[in-house]
Amino acid sequence: MQIFSKNPILGAGKKSASCARFLEDADTGAFPSATSVIVLNEVLHRLLIASVVSSSDIGTDFAVHHMKLHPEMVHDAGTVWEVMDDIRSIRPMKIYGISMATFERSLALMQEWGLLGNDALHLACMEEHSIGVIATYDRDFSRISGIKCWKPADTD
Repeated sequence: MQIFSKNPILGAGKKSASCARFLEDADTGAFPSATSVIVLNEVLHRLLIASVVSSSDIGTDFAVHHMKLHPEMVHDAGTVWEVMDDIRSIRPMKIYGISMATFERSLALMQEWGLLGNDALHLACMEEHSIGVIATYDRDFSRISGIKCWKPADTD
């Protein structure tokens, strides 16, 4: 899936290139992969912001406000929808939903580890599906015992 490495809204930095390679490797089945609808939603949000920033003079801090004033920007963000379709079509990757039980567990994890809401949902989903490794640049996960944090750049 060359769209990951050739897409301007995904950025041009080292982390972007590493993440693109990570998604391409997941697509080939190079390693077992899974995600959740929460992660997909976070990716979608960031892609929409990147799309606005790359197509206008709007800064990152004002991109969401600008999209709210101009909802056609969401409708017309074709590349964003292509990237999301490609991510969702990574066949070896399992995509997990979030149940009320997962949410309830996330509340306990927030209190136990001092995590914010989505991070706690990620951790609860990992626990629920016996996933012990997370690919992330988020340092908050490094303080969680029982999981291994892997940065996509670790393979560079």
